[in-house]
Amino acid sequence: MMSDIVVDLNVRSPEDDAFLAATLDAFVTQQINGSMNSDDGPQMMVRTAFTPNGEICKKVIFQSQKWAEAFVVYWESRKLQANAA
Repeated sequence: MMSDIVVDLNVRSPEDDAFLAATLDAFVTQQINGSMNSDDGPQMMVRTAFTPNGEICKKVIFQSQKWAEAFVVYWESRKLQANAA
């Protein structure tokens, strides 16, 4: 049985939410285009949740540790690029 790998992300504004959506799209496109085997793409699900403080957050749920780690690296690099712009 596989266990889910959950990546929690703070989404504080509609702009953050849009940035996350664009980043997820770009990540999936990059992974699918870079893979010879289309069955090897990331399997993930995105859920909206609330922190104990009542703030909105997103949970990106992966079926593979490999994809979760790859996404975290990609997410961090995209945030750095956006902050530098």
